[in-house]
Amino acid sequence: MSIAAARAVADAVLYEGYLLYPYRASAAKNRSRWQFGVLGPPLASESAFGEPPTMAMQCLLTPGGHVTVHLRFLHLQVRDVERLDSGGSYRHVPSLRIGDRTLLSWDEAVEHEVTVPPFVTDFPVHVPAFSDSTPLHPAGSPADPPAGRFVRRRWPLTARVRLSLSPLPGASVTRLTVTVSNEHPSPVADKQSATRHSLLGTHLLLEAHGCSFISVQDPPPFAAAAAAGCTQNRCWPVLAGPPGSADVLLAAPIILYDHPRVAAESPGELFDLTEIDEILTLRVLTMTDAEKAEARATDPRAAAVIDRCDGLSPPVALADDPDAGLHEWYGRHYYFAPDEI
Repeated sequence: MSIAAARAVADAVLYEGYLLYPYRASAAKNRSRWQFGVLGPPLASESAFGEPPTMAMQCLLTPGGHVTVHLRFLHLQVRDVERLDSGGSYRHVPSLRIGDRTLLSWDEAVEHEVTVPPFVTDFPVHVPAFSDSTPLHPAGSPADPPAGRFVRRRWPLTARVRLSLSPLPGASVTRLTVTVSNEHPSPVADKQSATRHSLLGTHLLLEAHGCSFISVQDPPPFAAAAAAGCTQNRCWPVLAGPPGSADVLLAAPIILYDHPRVAAESPGELFDLTEIDEILTLRVLTMTDAEKAEARATDPRAAAVIDRCDGLSPPVALADDPDAGLHEWYGRHYYFAPDEI
């Protein structure tokens, strides 16, 4: 149960900033993505604006046992729309209209999780390149000649996870250091190529077996000095799982409290942990049909946000109180002053 609860938060971290309201490819804020946990290629030129290639964290453990490390990240996937010309050749286009659908070129992402085997202290990570194409038929039937195609591409990733354990004399604790490095071997000259060879949203989930993690945010007195001596580099460890548990740790590129959790009232991912669900939902509901159509065409995850918000029952004002209205949104209740209703 601890790892399952931690994964819900880790998934939110993984997609933090993936796509922001208004969830459209044309929105200015969605033209500069991948803001958190980016490990860039080490040989990127200065003009490529590549992120640093390394993140590292230190945490504390009770002696004995061992730890399983899960490295989790996103891998950029370019989705190109190509139109089939009359001469039978395909040509890249920013968008393609087929029937009542608009299809857009866009950068998606694919999730990866790599588990470091127990007791391994130096673990290479290799993710191969990928390419495929999907024909786009006007009537949605394979029997009809295609009007174009989706071409999806991913570039290879090379990384390394290193672990080291250091017992701390007199403290009855062990310090664990985990370092993740992008080891892409070739020079990279531009920002687009740097992103394609980066690990995105990178974070760690750690499981303790036969030992326990000790909070470095709020350590017990016997471990306070050891916790103060821990250093973090672009990655901050917190106890994860239900309150009171100490067998799972989340090391995230954003600073969280111990035992973070996704609110039970939240209806689904909105890709922005700093916003309030009801505000974003209201904003989505005010979008025009054309704006919603572009959001749906931008990314399947954006389409899921729009469809989920559109599927909510409209708010109902109940005049139980002449000075306030009670609005119900997806099982949550909010009180508004009369001039806000």
